Amino acid sequence: MRQRFGIAQALITNPKLLIVDEPTAGLDPGERNRFYNLLSEVGEQVIIILSTHIVEDVMDLCTRMAIINTGRVLYEGAPDQAIAQLEGRIWKRTIDKSSLAEYQQRYKIVSNKLVGGRPFLHVYSEAHLDSGFAPSAPDLEDVFFAKINDWV
Repeated sequence: MRQRFGIAQALITNPKLLIVDEPTAGLDPGERNRFYNLLSEVGEQVIIILSTHIVEDVMDLCTRMAIINTGRVLYEGAPDQAIAQLEGRIWKRTIDKSSLAEYQQRYKIVSNKLVGGRPFLHVYSEAHLDSGFAPSAPDLEDVFFAKINDWV
């Protein structure tokens, strides 16, 4: 309700530009969807700059995006174009915890998260990876890490 009130308050003066910072943080899925609809409707009449680390917000709301790291713009363009740049370059695999250090030395690990107590890796490679890796459809999280590591 506070986010919606803040948007309503900002719109009273009919602005041409609206800047929102982490607008969906802390919202449950239903409220997040309602807020997406509100921002989408407002975005038809007003330019909205969205600052967020939630990649679903970017995919659902933005036609253009930028990745900025330490003051440098690393990417500017459409989210789907950024994802297309990684097509065929992201590989996935689950490994044993004891093997993680070895994989970190051998591969460009985009992300590593524990799934069922085991590291689930996304790896960047322009060459086909064998030995248990499967191709993975890239997403904006992969784009973010590949860009900040200067792999693309």
